Amino acid sequence: MHQDNRTPTQPMQQCIAACLACAQICDRCADDMIGMIGTDSGHDKRLQLLCIRLCQDCADVCALSARWMSRLSSSAESLCRVCAEICDRCAEVCEQHAPHHPLCRTCADECRRCAGLCRDMAAATA
Repeated sequence: MHQDNRTPTQPMQQCIAACLACAQICDRCADDMIGMIGTDSGHDKRLQLLCIRLCQDCADVCALSARWMSRLSSSAESLCRVCAEICDRCAEVCEQHAPHHPLCRTCADECRRCAGLCRDMAAATA
């Protein structure tokens, strides 16, 4: 039987929560944009497709980061660094697309918050 009395620290728990919230909004944002493809000729379709793909990537890496931190993986620090980078890229593209899709503003804000907490987490465990 495995017994491990280690528990995630408070900052790690905050980062886990931010990653899960970011994954959720990114999934919602991407799904909503998929439903909009071809319905609005007034914006750049390439930007919309890039935004969808980045939101999907961001959701995946955020969910994985939360899982690795939850189980106190020794690789969580490295993954949190990657997560912060992808969250930043997603936020940049969502900010560009926000005039055409209001959910992108919320998504960008959540991505920025998650990126900051992931950077803090990676620095604290380094």
